[in-house]
Amino acid sequence: MPHPVYLLSELGAPRNHHAIFVETNADSSGYMYQVTGNIQTGMAFGHRETEKPEDSPLFIEKSPIGTAAEGDYEKIREIVETIAPPGKQFDGPRRLDEKVPIRRCQEWT
Repeated sequence: MPHPVYLLSELGAPRNHHAIFVETNADSSGYMYQVTGNIQTGMAFGHRETEKPEDSPLFIEKSPIGTAAEGDYEKIREIVETIAPPGKQFDGPRRLDEKVPIRRCQEWT
């Protein structure tokens, strides 16, 4: 049976955090694919198992984006990891490269 896949939004500052969430269990828990960190130090993959997103005090919404076949989690990981996490983009208040658009978790997803 295919598992629902969502774009997950959680409360963040200065912008909300976005991740890809695959609902894998009957209790609506599952697996989250995300990047964590910030634009001052750079970001890294932070994939993890997670409880039902709606139970988090940071939950805002989850928007359906597709489905994944049972056992395709490793394939999903391989795909999302072809997109490099956003790197360090500032040194204190100074932007490192004005020509490169700023990327955060929202742009990564």
